[in-house]
Amino acid sequence: MKYLKFSEKRRIPIYNDPNQIINGRVDIDTDKCNGCGWCIRACPADALVLVDKKSTMRTDIFNECIGCGDCAAICPEEAIKPVKGVEYTGFYKNLGHGEMVMPRL
Repeated sequence: MKYLKFSEKRRIPIYNDPNQIINGRVDIDTDKCNGCGWCIRACPADALVLVDKKSTMRTDIFNECIGCGDCAAICPEEAIKPVKGVEYTGFYKNLGHGEMVMPRL
């Protein structure tokens, strides 16, 4: 088990600074997507939008995906796959994330 030093415990990241936060990412298969919008309603970070009746990730500054996988869990067509979770760069020591898995239902 890894331990944090005192100096590592007292640092707090600035969440809207792109140099300190790397957002998560999901892959969306547009061929499978039926445009139902369930993933958009389930996303706690509001990182998904409908474009041409297909779900896509936001490309603007408001994309704050945390890679939680809620969108993938609720998708009836299984068109969404979580790829990467959110990372805090330079502020927190990586204690091991494991692999991206679907949330428990």
